[in-house]
Amino acid sequence: MICFPNAKINLGIQVARKRSDGFHNLRSVLYPIPLYDVLEFKEAEKYSLTVWGNSSKTLSENNLITKAWNMLSKRYNIPAVEVHLLKNIPVGSGLGGGSSDAIFFVKNILDWSKIEVSEKELINLAAELCSDCPFFVYNRPAYVFGKGNFIEPLEFDLHGYWLALILPDTPLSTEDAFEKIMPQHPQYNLKQLVLKKDINNWKKQLFNDFEKVLPPHLTGVKRNLYEAGALYASLTGSGSAFYGIFDKKPDFFDVRIKL
Repeated sequence: MICFPNAKINLGIQVARKRSDGFHNLRSVLYPIPLYDVLEFKEAEKYSLTVWGNSSKTLSENNLITKAWNMLSKRYNIPAVEVHLLKNIPVGSGLGGGSSDAIFFVKNILDWSKIEVSEKELINLAAELCSDCPFFVYNRPAYVFGKGNFIEPLEFDLHGYWLALILPDTPLSTEDAFEKIMPQHPQYNLKQLVLKKDINNWKKQLFNDFEKVLPPHLTGVKRNLYEAGALYASLTGSGSAFYGIFDKKPDFFDVRIKL
């Protein structure tokens, strides 16, 4: 079976407070984008994972697909599989590639094995893997809160705009970003602001709190996107990728996508 896990961007992130369980309460709007990995699996004598592509050296057998397999194999009678993953979504970029790979694997292997689970059970499985994973169960624009495990799908789209991505060579550590961030009470209603779709005003109103703890070599990337004509530009996730939303096809950048 072959499937194509997609990336996501964050339209703003508010880090509200640190929880007693060590996680942080967040607020963000997540939006799926058409940048894809390629995931294939087939029945085998024992489980294995082979990774190719631009981020293969940074992955190990402890990645989220393997974690998902270990979780599912303990709960369901699923034959062992040989998994092949072609990485196009960079690791450590904040684009959610690892989470998307894991959830596409979970959903497709359950379907392939003819195992039916409820939506609630699927969300619970996803939440065991990582905070971003529940979003990819729905894989549509959504307001996420809590530690990322509460999802509210939104009637919202950016159809007709162009998205440009800048993908720095050096990934950023989510763990390091959370250690440096100073949580604060949200100063505006992020969900309502995004739903207004007043993109021309997002530059002054919609922010990703993780931009406050960027390493010095990345502080000028957002400015470069605005100088190139972006209506809105932001870090996505905890980094390191930046994106710009344009009303026409930009002339350059690492990746350009029609939304």
